[in-house]
Amino acid sequence: MSFARALLIFSLILLLPLSAGAAEPKGKLIKKCQDAAGRWHYGDSAAEECAKSKITEISEKGVKKKEIAAPPTEQELREREARKDEIEKERKLAEEKQRRDELLLSTYGHEDDIAYSRDRRLVQIESAIKASEDTLQSLRAALARLEAQAAEESRGGAPVPAPTAKSIAQTKNQIATHEAAVQAKRKEQEAVRQQAVADLARYRELKQQAPATKNDKKKK
Repeated sequence: MSFARALLIFSLILLLPLSAGAAEPKGKLIKKCQDAAGRWHYGDSAAEECAKSKITEISEKGVKKKEIAAPPTEQELREREARKDEIEKERKLAEEKQRRDELLLSTYGHEDDIAYSRDRRLVQIESAIKASEDTLQSLRAALARLEAQAAEESRGGAPVPAPTAKSIAQTKNQIATHEAAVQAKRKEQEAVRQQAVADLARYRELKQQAPATKNDKKKK
């Protein structure tokens, strides 16, 4: 046998233990846990005493492989249940905020558009108020005539005729309805102004957060 052939055989013999070791199966994991009394337990499965404790899986050499969190306590479960409605409410508010942000960005191309939309809406509301006020003026004049008629018809202590009394009551109800409408429209105007202020502030905030586009860079 040549020296080179003998050296090759000897090298292959040295490699055999390494190959055999690589093919060996991995060792079993050991479960480690600590019970309520502070005692540690080790085994192929978690001890019953650790039913409410954190469980750690380690190799036979003591290397940590996995950690299983302890189940929630009764107190934690009660707190979680109590917060369920609050969490759901917060989730819906977050979704609504995101929806409004997306609508804000898609509706207005520039912050000046917010002021334009506000002014247009205010003009529309003012027009409705003017129409109600014109109607109120007519109704008040009609009421004055009806009350004068009722005074004439009831002169000498006679009761006001039913048709006149009914017309007076109807006119007063109409006046109250239009007065309430004017008041509601005034409140709507103020709400539009406040919403425009909030929209403008949020729009600017969102634009600062968004990455600048090529068109934005050209404007600068």
